[in-house]
Amino acid sequence: MLLSSFIAGFLSCLTPCVYPLIPMTLSVIGVRRNDSHWNGFLLTSTYVSGMVLLYCTLGILFASVGWLAGSLLQSPWINLALASFLLAMAANLFGLYSWALPPAWHERLDRLGPKSGYLHAFTMGLFAGLIAAPCTGPILALILTSIASKHHLAQAIYDMIAYSLGMGFPFLILGTFSSAIRYLPKSGHWMNRIKFALGALLIFASLGYGFRAYKGFSSRSLQAFEQVEAEIRLARSQNKKIILDFWAEWCTLCQELDEKTLKNPEVQKVLENFALIRIDVSHETPKSLGLQEAYKVVGLPTLVFLDSGRKVSGFVEPKTFLKLLRRSLRH
Repeated sequence: MLLSSFIAGFLSCLTPCVYPLIPMTLSVIGVRRNDSHWNGFLLTSTYVSGMVLLYCTLGILFASVGWLAGSLLQSPWINLALASFLLAMAANLFGLYSWALPPAWHERLDRLGPKSGYLHAFTMGLFAGLIAAPCTGPILALILTSIASKHHLAQAIYDMIAYSLGMGFPFLILGTFSSAIRYLPKSGHWMNRIKFALGALLIFASLGYGFRAYKGFSSRSLQAFEQVEAEIRLARSQNKKIILDFWAEWCTLCQELDEKTLKNPEVQKVLENFALIRIDVSHETPKSLGLQEAYKVVGLPTLVFLDSGRKVSGFVEPKTFLKLLRRSLRH
């Protein structure tokens, strides 16, 4: 993933929104042809550091929120939405429509920071991603979607550093060896070919999410209930009320609910009147997808009171859970 993130960043730098502006950007941050290699390297490194901070912040945000992680990504509706989003981003790269920051935003970005020195270079790098968003946004959206689905903070930082370094690599080389700027290939149709290649990558990813959505929709059948039907019938025969407990091994809140609430002595005593049927959705299977779709489970942990239809998502304190159990027994 690190190499692919670096390559994605490098190709993003070769798009029409970034490549033609490289010489001007180097000039604006203070790189001069007569400067020493060391000074040019320090200025461009500071510029790239701004990009690293911007993209790492986005990566940390998406990994921390993790709204795509786990069972939510198993929903065919979410996969269908992601497939549509990536397809729309690909259409942007293919030129079917265009979007850009409002002119007022550009004016404000141009006025940010002092007009010389390392602080100005850092500020320019920090907002470079926003300025180049029309070209870099689609491929960045794909990487951030992958980061959110994995819910791995350290990997998110590494991927975003690799992407930033890939995008900043031409700046570092040309800033250090400023005399090489005159050898840069001229802008031309080859930059659009790179955009089209990135667009094709987005279409490929969109097809992947689309296939996951198709599998999810096609798996919703009565066969999905086979793994719990026997336990439900047994609980009915014993005149017990039924609670379905959707959990996963990787779910920290599930572990907290199990240790602090379900294993609480008072809770366990009341639970003797219930049949707690645990449904492990740690691994995506057609049956687990079907069960989650049937009971509209979009986050873990989720407890479904089968008799009343009540659902409880997330961690619940023992006292609150006891109230729910006793209320359920009275009805």
